Amino acid sequence: ATLLEGAVVDAPVPLRYGPVTPGPLPQGVANTFRGGTYAETQLQRRTSLYRVYGGRSGKIGSFWTRTPPSGPLQSRIDLALNPAWGNTANQTVRIDVPAGTTVFEGAAASQGWLIGGGNQVVVPRVDPNWIVP
Repeated sequence: ATLLEGAVVDAPVPLRYGPVTPGPLPQGVANTFRGGTYAETQLQRRTSLYRVYGGRSGKIGSFWTRTPPSGPLQSRIDLALNPAWGNTANQTVRIDVPAGTTVFEGAAASQGWLIGGGNQVVVPRVDPNWIVP
């Protein structure tokens, strides 16, 4: 619990994982976070997340961001989306993830010349009903 203007707010401390303290994600997924470091958090309220997709990348998947996309090129750079993976990043979808959902979050790792560093959220099970039309 933390003190905020005289009120006690219950907010769980996220669990942090990295190379020294491996977490529940498979190593291949953990390595998509900068330095293999990420936090496990249970969302306290409904949260909007965004995904860029297109080409060989589908609308629903495990990789999302809290940051609304500002265009395909910026998304490729921030999220280190290697063009060889076939994600054209020319379409966007938003989901509203319900409170109580466990997510894994950190900075996107670099991929070659793509620097990454953007917010990355892994949602292991995405319900298509969360899509915001």
